[in-house]
Amino acid sequence: LLLLLLFAEMSKAVQSIIKLVGEYNADNVFRKILDGAIPCYKIFETDSCIAILDAFPMVRGHSLLIPKGNFTTIAEMPPDEAASLLKELPRLTRAVQAATGCEAVNVVTNCGTAAGQIVPHVHFHVIPRNKGDGVVKYAASGDMLTEDTGNEVLAAIQKGLEQEE
Repeated sequence: LLLLLLFAEMSKAVQSIIKLVGEYNADNVFRKILDGAIPCYKIFETDSCIAILDAFPMVRGHSLLIPKGNFTTIAEMPPDEAASLLKELPRLTRAVQAATGCEAVNVVTNCGTAAGQIVPHVHFHVIPRNKGDGVVKYAASGDMLTEDTGNEVLAAIQKGLEQEE
């Protein structure tokens, strides 16, 4: 009975995630690369992920880290699978920096179309950067967070965390 209740709660959590991001679409370019249907420039591969050169790079050395699991965004990933993916990010970052001689990198993931996600499969961009290159520009920061707004947003986020537990 306890297992059934646990499964029911997990199903609710998964359903709420699917409502946020939509069902995984296996007909995407990264799934095809992972399945060997589309070639890529593979940097390295582990049991849980693959690192490749971006086929449409912003700059020389622009790379991607892609999990082998079928997830649209990082929010869908079980913690152990996310950890297996993310533990490879420093390795890829160091390799890209060494190969390109860049001063720094941006590490970026977009979760959902409103955030700019184009391919519906989790992936992290490692983008080599040099001062003044103008490659990635972010909007200016807004006004400093007020105590009232900070407390309101903090309470909402913490309530969401409590509901996950």
